[in-house]
Amino acid sequence: MEVKDQNEHNLEKKMLPPTTGTFQSREELLKHVRDFALTQGYMVSIRDSAKDRYVTVACDRGGVYRKRLKNGENMRQRKNASRLTNCPFEVVGKKDDDVWTLTVKNGEHNHEPSKDTSDHPSCRRFTEEEVLIIRDMSAAGKRPRQILKALRQRNPNLVSDSRNVYNVKAKIRRGSLSGEDIQEGKKAEASCSSSMETMNTNGVAATVTQTQPMVHNSFAMSQAYVESKEVTETKALVAELCQHFYPLGWLSGTGGSITIRVHDGSIPRQHQLIVMSPSGVQKERMVADGMYVLSSDGFIMSTPSLKLYPYQPPKCTDCAPLFMKVYEICNAGAVIHSHGLEACLVTMINPFSKEFRITHMEMIKGIQGHGYHDELVVPIIENTAHEGELTESLTEAMRAYPKTTAILVRNHGVYIWGDSWISTKTQAECYHYLFDAAIKLYQLGLDWSSPNHGPLRSINGLWGCSGNSSRGPKVGTFGLDYMIEPSQRCLLLTIEGTVTPMSFVTDILFPYAHDNVQKHLAMTYDSEETQHDIDLLRSQIQEDLEQGVAGAVPIPPDYVGKELVIASLAANVEAMISTDRKVTSLKQLEGHIWRAGFQSNELVGVVFEDVPEALEKWHASGTKVYIFANGSREVQQLLFANSNYGDLRKYLCGFFDTTVGNKQVARSYFEILQTVGVDRPADMLFVTDSFQEAVAARAAGLEVIISIRPGNGPLPQNHGFRTIASLLEI
Repeated sequence: MEVKDQNEHNLEKKMLPPTTGTFQSREELLKHVRDFALTQGYMVSIRDSAKDRYVTVACDRGGVYRKRLKNGENMRQRKNASRLTNCPFEVVGKKDDDVWTLTVKNGEHNHEPSKDTSDHPSCRRFTEEEVLIIRDMSAAGKRPRQILKALRQRNPNLVSDSRNVYNVKAKIRRGSLSGEDIQEGKKAEASCSSSMETMNTNGVAATVTQTQPMVHNSFAMSQAYVESKEVTETKALVAELCQHFYPLGWLSGTGGSITIRVHDGSIPRQHQLIVMSPSGVQKERMVADGMYVLSSDGFIMSTPSLKLYPYQPPKCTDCAPLFMKVYEICNAGAVIHSHGLEACLVTMINPFSKEFRITHMEMIKGIQGHGYHDELVVPIIENTAHEGELTESLTEAMRAYPKTTAILVRNHGVYIWGDSWISTKTQAECYHYLFDAAIKLYQLGLDWSSPNHGPLRSINGLWGCSGNSSRGPKVGTFGLDYMIEPSQRCLLLTIEGTVTPMSFVTDILFPYAHDNVQKHLAMTYDSEETQHDIDLLRSQIQEDLEQGVAGAVPIPPDYVGKELVIASLAANVEAMISTDRKVTSLKQLEGHIWRAGFQSNELVGVVFEDVPEALEKWHASGTKVYIFANGSREVQQLLFANSNYGDLRKYLCGFFDTTVGNKQVARSYFEILQTVGVDRPADMLFVTDSFQEAVAARAAGLEVIISIRPGNGPLPQNHGFRTIASLLEI
């Protein structure tokens, strides 16, 4: 390039035009103009062009705003003035004898220099690949700032913000941004994105679309990506885990398998590749090159290399269809298929049982969503001659038990999964420990499914889970003569008006949540837990606004600042509390606020004086007791753990909240019956203070008693239910 001399200018206030000269190509000329413009605090766009003859480049603030939409009663009004100032700046490039010559037509500007490149819309414009990433991650439920984080991981020089992501999401929702639209937009837009560059903080140009390519599904499906660092590291990790699990007996005899998603923040989870160990090979000798790589829809993209005799040709495991179902339904990050002996034997204790149950064991805390006092339920499916034939029954079990992270296969083994390989490994170790503990307790004649792990009891020649036994199984024996059946009787209690006074909820818990919601959100706003709470609230509030619920106010987007977001959320939450809304989003947030109160000793759970004695009596008789309340399971446990009579959780087998359904809907009680494993609804006794809840439970077939306590609401005349004033009457 030849550049002519330029006169001196006052650099303090005046934005200089680019130096004139000759260039070998149109692209070189445009790059020169853009690079120089950014150093001066302005940006340019193509105003007019004939590709092989000339190109006119103007300031991106040139022209005037033209109103395209008519005013209407429901039309959103523009809040900010246009950036356009009718700036006169203009330069022209002309082609003559295969050389492009740049001249300045008007080098003046009528506005101040920009302070940051992000002030220019053209610099914030997403590439086609970035738009595809936004579309895919939005479909996966990711929030705009999560999407922006992924984009910036791929391109650190990206100047777009969450507002730009919101705008693209809105266009996608309206159906106004498809793949074809992106292509057409790229042809028509003022800037040439194929050659456009942005300036980093040091003023060094960094090419966006060439040196920092965005990754989407088509690239994830490419052979280049199959050989990438991310895939190679995942293959090495699978090999390492195979070698680790082999001595534990989980992958012996060439059986079992491990599969892990290739984690890459730039690729939506549902499109990430999957690395899978092969079948029929010695797992203790696995190496990274011995792995299969599959696409997200199960297409084999890479196979292990062949080895000479005596090695067998590699074979993709018959479990592959089952693994793909787990990834599809549970959005797992990794899956382990174990042939561990304890996983096989635990399904033999009762060959007719469809579930494995255990409670009050320390290692239950290592299972996702469970605590020490919870009852862990693992579904059992029947084995088949070929593993691929298990796909249907495995799918049914995952849908019937949406909270489970494991499925036992009778006389075979277990499938275990988690959000990541670390979560999956941790849970696999805990599950195998619990299976082994149940077997050893069984051999000792003890019941692993009851809180006190007391002696097994005999029912019609079969060993049950509660009560006193006339004889116990022989220690050390393990046969089908001693089989476990679920408890024949259990209790389901509500909290308000049954276990605790209504005044404790209305006068202590609700006001505490109401008074601390804004403080809690401000202190924990950036935590993953609170962001999840906010997501639930946003969904509920949007539904409330659409239905015209009183007290619902719109929640502004994140980019306006967390103070405004928190204030709007607090207004909605306070309105929900004042009307005693029974919605999961509110109860979950209240639970987290109350947890802080219990942990700081600002709150103490209050229960009626007859409650501890009744719980102890039922516990001693082997009767299982469960709790069903509007408050979250976590709050329920906090209340009983921090009661005015000490920790009462040792008497309880499980907790249910509104995630199983509304307490005034019969379907909720069917869900509880199925989870607990009670075949006859009449074998469960429900105690509540609410007439509407009593009607719903009776419709589900449960026995029902209504609790009459001070402060409880009135009952209809001739309500037809038995009533009690104390739990000791049961």
